[in-house]
Amino acid sequence: MGAVGDIARDPRAVLAALLCLTITLVFWSGSRYPDLGEKASMGGGTILEDPLGFEAARPIDAADGFAERLLDTTINWLSTNQRGMLFGLLLAAAFMTLLRRLGRRSFEGAFSNTLLGVVIGAPLGVCVNCAAPIARGLHAAGSRLETSLAAMISSPTLNFVVLAMLFSMLPLYMVAFKVATGLVFVVAGIPLLARFVFRREVRAGVDAQDLEARGAGLGPSADAALFERSAGLVDAARWLGVEFARNLWFIVKVTVPLMLLAGVLGALAVTLLPWDALMAALPHDDSWSAVGWMVAIAAFGLLLPVPIAFDVVLAAALFGAGMPGHYVMVLLFS
Repeated sequence: MGAVGDIARDPRAVLAALLCLTITLVFWSGSRYPDLGEKASMGGGTILEDPLGFEAARPIDAADGFAERLLDTTINWLSTNQRGMLFGLLLAAAFMTLLRRLGRRSFEGAFSNTLLGVVIGAPLGVCVNCAAPIARGLHAAGSRLETSLAAMISSPTLNFVVLAMLFSMLPLYMVAFKVATGLVFVVAGIPLLARFVFRREVRAGVDAQDLEARGAGLGPSADAALFERSAGLVDAARWLGVEFARNLWFIVKVTVPLMLLAGVLGALAVTLLPWDALMAALPHDDSWSAVGWMVAIAAFGLLLPVPIAFDVVLAAALFGAGMPGHYVMVLLFS
C-alpha cells in the first residue's frame, strides 16, 4: 500500500500529517511568502542592512572594534534567521514523526528519489542552513540520501519566488548560469554522488528501512490495524506528543550546534573581509590572478549561511556597484 493508504488507515499518521501541514501553512502564510513577496516587489531597491542579512537588529558601525562588529553581525544573523531555523527544526521533527508511520518512504531509482526531494524542498522556501535540519530529519526517518540532499539544496535555489527574483534583478546570462548549475547539480550531481561516492550510506539506509519493515511483521504500517482496534484519537494524540517531542530533541541536539557554528563562521568571514574591501581588492581584468580570486570567492561564499534570496539581492547590488560579472556568477553558484 502506498503512503496515502498508510496515512488513511493509521490515526497516528493522520495526526502527524496534519501537524506537518499546520506547521508549513503557518510558516508560509505568516512569514516566508509575505517576506519573499515584499523583497520581490522591491527588487533592486531592497536595502541590505547587515553583511549577512536584510535587517539589522544592531547596526554595524565600521568604526567599532573587530570583536564588537563580529558580535553584532552574529546577533543580526540570529535575528534574521530565527523564524526559518525554528520552522526547520519543527518541520524536521514533524516529518520524522510522519515518515516513521509509512511503510514506503522512497522509490527504487536514485533519480526518482532526487525528484521527490525537489518536490519537497523547493516550495518550503528556507535557506540551506535552515533546510539542514529538515534534510537530517528526512534521512533519520528512512528517506533515501538523494531525497534528503535534493530537498536541502532545492529549497533556496529552486523556489519559484527566488527564481522570479533572479529573472527580474540580474542579466539573463547570469540567470541562465545560476539555474543551469543548480539543476545540473540537483538532478545529475546528487544521483551520481549517491551512486559512486555515498554508496555505503545509501545501502545502509535501504537495509535499515527493510529491516524495520520486516521486524517481527510489525513495520511502520503493519501494526496500524492493531493500533486502530485498540486505541482512538486520544491515544493517537498522546503518541504524537511523545514522538514529536522525542524527535524534536534529537533534531535540536544534532543540528543546532552546527547551525550556530555556521552563523559564527559566516559572521567571522564577513567581518574579516567586508564586501566593500572585497570589491576593492578584486582585479578588473582577465589576468590569471582573476582565476585565483574566483576560487577564493567560491570558498568565501561557501562559508556564508545567508537567508533565502539574500544571494540574489547581494549579487544584484555588487553587480550594480561594478563587480565584474564572472565574480558575481561564482558568488551566485557558491
